[in-house]
Amino acid sequence: MANEKIKYDAEANKLSFGSNGFNNIQNGTIISADDRFSILEAEDDTVFSFENESEKGITISAAYTLRDGRFLYGYFKNIVVTSGKLIAYYGN
Repeated sequence: MANEKIKYDAEANKLSFGSNGFNNIQNGTIISADDRFSILEAEDDTVFSFENESEKGITISAAYTLRDGRFLYGYFKNIVVTSGKLIAYYGN
């Protein structure tokens, strides 16, 4: 097993390379409550609210700021952008 390689279709690779798809979220965009995103990328300084389905850390925020070009990893839902724009990569 030490020489076993991760296959191209392993879940981690799908998430890393956006194989599950993405969506642009900006002020006024409506996202289904069922959508889950694993990576958020800021285009411009972006302020948004979210819920993060994690056991530790920030699980909900009403006004999180993500600076232009930065990424945030987690399992996000219920994203509402107040200002700026996000590229949100679907989790699965």
